[in-house]
Amino acid sequence: MKNSVMMLLAAIVASAALPALAGQDNLLATFSTKGPDRYADGTVVKDGECYALVWTAKGATFAGITIDGKAAGDQNLNRVLCVAPLANDGRCPDVVVEVNKLVADLYAGAGTFSLHLLDTRRADGTPGGVEAGVNGYGTAQAFSLAAKSIADGLQAGVATNAALAATATELPASIPQPKVKSIEVKDGIVRLTVARTSKLVRYGVSSGTTPVALAADADFAPQDGNDAGDIVITAPAKGPAGFYSIGRAPLK
Repeated sequence: MKNSVMMLLAAIVASAALPALAGQDNLLATFSTKGPDRYADGTVVKDGECYALVWTAKGATFAGITIDGKAAGDQNLNRVLCVAPLANDGRCPDVVVEVNKLVADLYAGAGTFSLHLLDTRRADGTPGGVEAGVNGYGTAQAFSLAAKSIADGLQAGVATNAALAATATELPASIPQPKVKSIEVKDGIVRLTVARTSKLVRYGVSSGTTPVALAADADFAPQDGNDAGDIVITAPAKGPAGFYSIGRAPLK
């Protein structure tokens, strides 16, 4: 399978209607979630948020999703087949996926498919898609695709439980460690200038009175990274001195 080309997504439409020009030998499947689907902080998923369709080989364990929207682990055992901004009114509506027959014959009997809610919110809370980075994910449902053609009708699958995107994504080794370039306290505000950040990551601050007792500091609002330059994170100063570290903001 290593060199196989996955032509899975011939059509995705947010409707239960059959595509008029679908090939009769292709396979159709529908999926949706019951909702309300939620982020890790308990808020209902925002319109335009993404869901990912994943294939996992038979006998393998789903290894998760990385921050850049790929399957974690061996790509021959797990693959993100497609990602689409489907969320509407707190759930994934009925979606039709047409699977090319050649792909269905190769993969349907060799594994299972699963639907996952993604958290792609930027620091301002708006979904940014995979290009903005995937903060977390949660499994909505897993299903199998049997050898059933379009002529035989749809295979429907509705997740019985609402999806919760509460698992943090994996950070690839290519994501650099951030570095604090400078710390400035002026007019009661502490200003941290940070280098080596990635646009895929939301950054947060840990602080404390000693370098060995740092804790996540909610006074520093999460900040989107920037591949092209430094970022600046600010918060009210708690005293004349302090210790700070920068890292990935907790999933919430």
